[in-house]
Amino acid sequence: MTTETILLKPKKTTTIILLLISTLFVVLGFMVIEERPFIKWVIILFFGLGIIVFIIELSPNSSYLKLTNEGFEVCSLYRSHFTKWTDVNSFGILTIKFNTLVVFNYTEEHKKHSTGKKIARFLSKNQGALPNTYGMKAMKLAALMNEWKYKSEGVII
Repeated sequence: MTTETILLKPKKTTTIILLLISTLFVVLGFMVIEERPFIKWVIILFFGLGIIVFIIELSPNSSYLKLTNEGFEVCSLYRSHFTKWTDVNSFGILTIKFNTLVVFNYTEEHKKHSTGKKIARFLSKNQGALPNTYGMKAMKLAALMNEWKYKSEGVII
């Protein structure tokens, strides 16, 4: 098997919009809410942290999905996590309100993150999800992930 890698990066548009909204709320917090100082500072701190997170998210290589023959690596805010294809049953999609995610369940042999998997399964009937669709439609990304998984197992699609 030849060594292949695909690197997918998220769209910057959504992050820029969220950065602008957070900035607007911080400015409004300073300008408007004088009669309730506690609420003013909660708004400023919350959206100020949002500004920091979105600036980091816009930094190069802070967020990506890397597909390799062995598995996939998810990186968010410079923290990465690698999962082997053999640790995942298959990929699907889940729609929550207006957001569609790529989700998956681990195999029975996968023993890590047992508490997190139980909580996630209780909340969504799935044990894991990708944090982004990396500029693709969720259905297309799930199909791509399944294709890479099956290819790693030698299954011809």
